[in-house]
Amino acid sequence: MKENLPERRSSLIFPPTDAINAYLAIQEVYGVVNRKVSKKLRKWELSVPKYGIIIHLFDHEPLALTELSKLIFCGNSNITALVDRMEKSGLVQRVNSRNDRRIKEIRLTEKGRELAPRVISEYRPFLHQMMNCLAHEEQRALTDLLRKIKNLLEREV
Repeated sequence: MKENLPERRSSLIFPPTDAINAYLAIQEVYGVVNRKVSKKLRKWELSVPKYGIIIHLFDHEPLALTELSKLIFCGNSNITALVDRMEKSGLVQRVNSRNDRRIKEIRLTEKGRELAPRVISEYRPFLHQMMNCLAHEEQRALTDLLRKIKNLLEREV
């Protein structure tokens, strides 16, 4: 946050706490990381969710829409729209499930299977470099803390 901004009016209603400051820091970091990651993925005309779909399908295809939705933390209606766009660009295709004809599964097309290793080989080192601002112990501690928050919040819902 910028230090030269006047005090927030919201602070008069409920003064900031360490918990609120931690939340705001998570939001700020997410925004910066998301912008950098999105910029990198534009090279392949991918968004962060599209990248997630490609990686999960590359690792585990075929997957049902509901499985993909959970894996990339995206709602069912959003995943349907994403898959529609990816289908139009020739990266994925819908196929009937072998186990249940009512379910459509998603798999990579040949174009998607060719793109995945190229994206992974350039994108993963970029992520590694971006997070190397932290020592390995700090990376593990941050991962543990963020997973702890996620697990606690998921249990409350």
